[in-house]
Amino acid sequence: MENASKALIMAAEILIGVMIISIGVYLFSSMGEFSMSTSKKIEDAKLAQFNNQFLKFYGTVITQVDGTQKVEPVKSTIHDIIALANLARRENEKNGFNEQNGYANGVDISSNAENNSYYYVQIDLKISGTTYKNIETMKQEELIKLLKENDIVVNTSEEGEDEIETKYFRCESEPIISNITNRVDYMKFVEIN
Repeated sequence: MENASKALIMAAEILIGVMIISIGVYLFSSMGEFSMSTSKKIEDAKLAQFNNQFLKFYGTVITQVDGTQKVEPVKSTIHDIIALANLARRENEKNGFNEQNGYANGVDISSNAENNSYYYVQIDLKISGTTYKNIETMKQEELIKLLKENDIVVNTSEEGEDEIETKYFRCESEPIISNITNRVDYMKFVEIN
């Protein structure tokens, strides 16, 4: 009888030990899934924040003019585009692209698969038939010159007075988002006439 009660006590101890181990494994698994889920949400938020810095310059705006709706592209100034080029330059440098490793003249996004430049951001600008490729690689002096030449437009009215207007640009086509990184990696702006 004594052996039977000891056997029952040992079986109960083993059963309780298995239950404690099972609960531990379950909690470990649940915490791991929660951690992965939280990590993915944080990464998705960072990706959305990164892309939104660029995508806010793309799309259309609906305005009401004298009771009629007017659809226009999102207008950007040369200041916006240069700020975007500087952002692209900072991101590219953060991802290891700089003058020392051969990216001083930029990267052609169409050849990403060949040169492993998935994290490179390229900004192009077309003004009066001239295309400036990779403005993110331009030196600050060149960007300042571009800004001075394309900040305003001076029109002479019929009365002979100069009218100063801001020059606007629009994103020519949908920004290219990498299939691999889901990040914006190319935008091209053109002058609005």
